[in-house]
Amino acid sequence: MSRAPWLDGELEYRSFGTPGAPRAVVVLRTGDISTIDPDVRVTSGFDVRIVAIGLDAPELENPPAFGGQTPAGLTVGALEDLLAREAPGTRVGLVGERSAGPIAIHLAAAMGGTVDRLAIVGVESPSDPLSRDLHTPLLDEVTADTLIVVGGEGPATVRDAEWYAGRIARARVDVIDAEGLDTINGQVTLTAVWGSVLAHVAPGAERR
Repeated sequence: MSRAPWLDGELEYRSFGTPGAPRAVVVLRTGDISTIDPDVRVTSGFDVRIVAIGLDAPELENPPAFGGQTPAGLTVGALEDLLAREAPGTRVGLVGERSAGPIAIHLAAAMGGTVDRLAIVGVESPSDPLSRDLHTPLLDEVTADTLIVVGGEGPATVRDAEWYAGRIARARVDVIDAEGLDTINGQVTLTAVWGSVLAHVAPGAERR
């Protein structure tokens, strides 16, 4: 486990996969498993380095107001600094799961062409008109080829996915049938779809 400074605390992250691989993938999640490989068997089939970063509730506060000094806005700045150290001079694939999804989206917007692939899994759209209005200009700045995954019993639905897809220039929606997949309370997890997500954010990196 590694740590990077953030305000009066630290961001926790772990690197795994292929050291020195030309492709880096950054995974943003919350909870106890946030820095664990989503599926070692899948990851081992790719020539890619994964940087898994754990985020907590305080780091996610007020994601629509990224122009100001909100915790979420400062977290984006800290993540940019971390990636400059961990993946210098390389294109990055970025993944955000559930409540970490808005941070991933706005990090992709802030980093421009450096993040060329983005995937968000189970991410709900803003719940009120003001938040939606604040989000939309930032979504216009996302240039990454984006995959939006929803399925199972939510909480993110097809309607949430379509809201994002209608505002991100290069986005497509993948609706997953959760039957037969490992889920949490019927909700599709990143682990369940890691193969397709990793193939999207690390194109051409699959071992042959």
